[in-house]
Amino acid sequence: MVSCDVWRALAEQNIPAVLLPSRGKGVSAHMGTGLSSTITTRISQHLAAQDDKYSLSIGQWLLDEKLQAQEAVVKKLGTGKPELESICTQIRSCRKGLQKADGRNSLMGHEGAAASAYFTAFATILPEKWNFCGRNRRPPRDPVNALLSLSYVMTGGEVRRAILQRGLDPALGFLHAPQSGRESLALDILEPLRPEVDLFVLTLLDSSLNLKHFTTNDQDGCLLNKKGRSVFFKAWAKWQEPDGENKRTLKSMAENFVRDLIAFFPDPDFHQF
Repeated sequence: MVSCDVWRALAEQNIPAVLLPSRGKGVSAHMGTGLSSTITTRISQHLAAQDDKYSLSIGQWLLDEKLQAQEAVVKKLGTGKPELESICTQIRSCRKGLQKADGRNSLMGHEGAAASAYFTAFATILPEKWNFCGRNRRPPRDPVNALLSLSYVMTGGEVRRAILQRGLDPALGFLHAPQSGRESLALDILEPLRPEVDLFVLTLLDSSLNLKHFTTNDQDGCLLNKKGRSVFFKAWAKWQEPDGENKRTLKSMAENFVRDLIAFFPDPDFHQF
């Protein structure tokens, strides 16, 4: 439905476009400017990915940022509650474990332990009617998980845009191993952004959205209905707008993480190729 002239105009202005698959099924399509102007950055990315030392440092940084943000979210859920304070202690212990990790598997082990404790906090504070017992997906089995999955997909679009704008290879990650059909780098950058998204989801419950905005079936699990989608996307658009003097948006955070990631890369040495 979009003419070729529109895509060309976007490319000329160095504005990449990401076409997401319906309901998260299938692959994404990317459209942007030529990649020749960013070849040295991509060479540096590939050099870093081939070096265990660089990959480990990047993985530790990304997950430490994520776990810091998770602890901040738990603290916002309610101070003075012993069960939540205990969860914060568990997350801090996992952060210390990151610094002793010796590879991807070890890093993801500590991340998984922190995530388990983190979502236990959600289950602790959310009313029983939301039926949240922990993270689940494909398909999501309750309204909270439906919102989390949809919000992560939307966030992935901002991450992909930031990655493409810098000319990086979205399939070559550091935490997530390369795999056919998977944008591993986009998943990497998504990790430290997830807690911000989680807070957004929590603000919707019983304020903008209630149980009447969801439907459940055996094939698709729990999904927003038509009215629920309208409410969600309006809230999402409003959340993306800068708030007064606060220019910190999901878009700017994704751009900053991609920028900081590049700072980890080694200088390209063309003699290695």
